[in-house]
Amino acid sequence: MTSSNVALPDLDILANLPILAVFTPKLLLVSILAFIGGYFLYSRHAPLHPAYSISMSPSPNAGWHARAQPSPRAFVPTRDALVFAVLLNAQADHDGFTLALFRPDVAVDARGAVLTVDPADFARLAELAQQTTTLPPTGSFMNAWRVAHDRTEQKIDRLFAATSTDGPLVQTSVQGYSPRMRQLKPAVGDVTELPDVLQELFGYIQEGREGFIRGEEDKEIIARVKALVNE
Repeated sequence: MTSSNVALPDLDILANLPILAVFTPKLLLVSILAFIGGYFLYSRHAPLHPAYSISMSPSPNAGWHARAQPSPRAFVPTRDALVFAVLLNAQADHDGFTLALFRPDVAVDARGAVLTVDPADFARLAELAQQTTTLPPTGSFMNAWRVAHDRTEQKIDRLFAATSTDGPLVQTSVQGYSPRMRQLKPAVGDVTELPDVLQELFGYIQEGREGFIRGEEDKEIIARVKALVNE
């Protein structure tokens, strides 16, 4: 046995060497790859800025439009039953229509389809619409909250919410709504992100355009709803 004659490295010398000098090339490569892998995993899971973050849990009433059923009753829209209406101002459609809600349980979507809305969904939509009437005015055209985008030409969703059965409708608009972006430009006073009530409600409003095909909508009932907004 000759193992007793093998010289062991001087630990004092090793302690004084630069850290990279004690690594073999293979060990050094493994260490670098481990560092890169750890950084990649962290960067993928690090939280985004709140204004651009995506909620991991869906909004509680998402899918309300898919749950709604065609109304079995004849329907005539009236001002005293109106909860809110949403008009669209976009490059391709300057006088569009997206959605209206009427008591006790009716929605008219962008197709002009008359739907019976699930009670829980209806209650949430109506509640959010009322909350928008307490927001501060933006001072912008159409009382718009403007979401920051690289492109300046963005559609405007115009919400008209009723505060009484015959009083004036309160307009609150969102320009450039996005489920992923909330940063405002410009800010509204000290508010720099789209308020939660608008982020949630205008997400639900987008569902009103599901299945819409231009030219195939029921223009008659849509015209009746829009006339209520213009009274």
